[in-house]
Amino acid sequence: MTPDELAAKLKAHPFSAARETLMNRVVLTVLPFAQRATPVRTGTLRRSETTRVESGGLRGFIGSNLVYAPFIHRRVPFFQMAIDDSRADVQKVLEKAGDDFFKAVV
Repeated sequence: MTPDELAAKLKAHPFSAARETLMNRVVLTVLPFAQRATPVRTGTLRRSETTRVESGGLRGFIGSNLVYAPFIHRRVPFFQMAIDDSRADVQKVLEKAGDDFFKAVV
């Protein structure tokens, strides 16, 4: 396959179509790390943690809707800890997504 043929196939199969699914995989990969790092007294905060992905998949969020969650997070930054601790797993998710994308194109 020539470079021009590959470029044409890549243009016909945009990665943007897979972005939202990929971001869902990423936030769902990070969520268990956050739940393990969350301080527990009753378990309500840990159970309230959830994910959300913006339309188009450019941004994903992990959070809680509990009023006191930001105060606990300020003392123990469990969401940031989860992001840091899950980097290797997220990297694997991204590598697999890239491999799957190029297999579908080629």
